[in-house]
Amino acid sequence: MSENNLVYFISNRCSQTLGGVQTIIRLIEEALPDQKFIEMPLVYNKKDIKLDKLPNAEVYSLALNKSEKIKQYINIFEQKDELNKVAIQPDSKIVVFGVQKLALLSKKDLARNEVIIFQSNRPDITFGALDGEKVPFLLEEKIKYIDKFLFYTEEDKREILKILNNSGVEYNFKSYIVPNPSKTPRNQICKYTNNVMYMGRFDILQKNIKEYVKLADRIYPKYKVNAYGDGISKILLELSKVNVGGYISDISEVADQNSILLLLSNYEGFGNVIVEAYSVGMPVIVYDSYPAARSIVTPNAGKLVPYGDLDGVINAIEEILKDEETFKKYSDGAFEESKKYVREDIVKKYIDVIMDEL
Repeated sequence: MSENNLVYFISNRCSQTLGGVQTIIRLIEEALPDQKFIEMPLVYNKKDIKLDKLPNAEVYSLALNKSEKIKQYINIFEQKDELNKVAIQPDSKIVVFGVQKLALLSKKDLARNEVIIFQSNRPDITFGALDGEKVPFLLEEKIKYIDKFLFYTEEDKREILKILNNSGVEYNFKSYIVPNPSKTPRNQICKYTNNVMYMGRFDILQKNIKEYVKLADRIYPKYKVNAYGDGISKILLELSKVNVGGYISDISEVADQNSILLLLSNYEGFGNVIVEAYSVGMPVIVYDSYPAARSIVTPNAGKLVPYGDLDGVINAIEEILKDEETFKKYSDGAFEESKKYVREDIVKKYIDVIMDEL
């Protein structure tokens, strides 16, 4: 790939914010300091920016009005170092997080550039589908322009291909399997305690916060549920037997105080916090509410429980924390699993996908 070619990232937010997709974008940009990147986020609020802009990356908001975009196309070849006002140049690579965002790109742009999809949520949401079994009408004619598709797991690939086949759309992309990386350095510091934990956003719709309230009510005081994070449902946790521990930036901050990670979400895309738990040797208990969980949660490292089976969660806690020897077996298994998600290894795979010749 010529150094003059650009790599575009189409995502919800830019890498100057914090989060799963934003972290992936930032890691790729940092690993290729001589490559020029343009980020095209759906949301670009200056007040949300948490990180400094990298020197090899510029932001071009998709929220511009039509006349402003036309001006950018007219001036495309007059730009020098100011990349923030450049429209999509031909013969570039466009990395799109979630198939639904193809609706924002013209067929002309899709046809004259290499289009790479990175899975960014569970299969139906990655298409933005109301009917989870089919591709939305607006996307049917754009699927054929996808050149490469990066899936989290083989389970996700099967589910996504099922949606494409059910829709009868044309597709001929090259497939890759790359899980999300752990941002937590490997260090087996998890301890045997009577504490279990949740880490993430406090919301009801996706994260199923009410489930932790119900769980704490049933297992307290034998086991204590600690919740780390923030969000609109914080008050529900504070009024329950759950102990709200506040916001933490990394699970390693509390790994010596908790013995099991709980992820009882209504749905997830990948569930990054699971692999972060593995990095500190913490076993996990996860609801089987999304395809990737069936690949990430292995029997040696934790328990995959049928969605909504709170009795199953309690049984799993009691099994893993039965005694220190049993806990150590699961902790060792979790730490062994963490080898699959080392950040530097995964970022290299991302770059290989982007730069791979078709």
